[in-house]
Amino acid sequence: MGKRGPAKMPTRLKVLHGEKRAERLNRDAPEPFGGLPIMPRGMSPRAQTVWRRQIKSMGATGVLTAVDGDSLRCYCEAVDRYITAAEMLAEAGPLTVGQKGNDVRHPLAQVVRDNAMLVRQFGRDLGFLPSAREGLHTASHDAADPLAEWIAKANE
Repeated sequence: MGKRGPAKMPTRLKVLHGEKRAERLNRDAPEPFGGLPIMPRGMSPRAQTVWRRQIKSMGATGVLTAVDGDSLRCYCEAVDRYITAAEMLAEAGPLTVGQKGNDVRHPLAQVVRDNAMLVRQFGRDLGFLPSAREGLHTASHDAADPLAEWIAKANE
């Protein structure tokens, strides 16, 4: 049986979440080498477009590293399968004729649902969803940020 409860948060994410207590940070956690993942060969054109978009949007945050390439590929291919199946389902309609001649739910509806769930799961793990990013903090905000200045004045 596996471990119970939520998965442990990586040290890097704990720091981005604002963890200040040294005893809660794993100083010996393995750190992957820097650099962004390289797009693998064999991906469909649509999946490649999703890859480029995500690297462009999230690459500079430091959350994605080279070891995330396989998960990012799975995410991109799930997005591609979702869009393809959703387009086919829109053309065919939500119902089809079953073996007994009655109307049944189209099998593509399950393909759409499964890939939507994969997109959500991989998106959460990779930090692509708003809820996944909500607790993260980066050092990109400096004193020139008007909101930071306003907050600083309010706290005085």
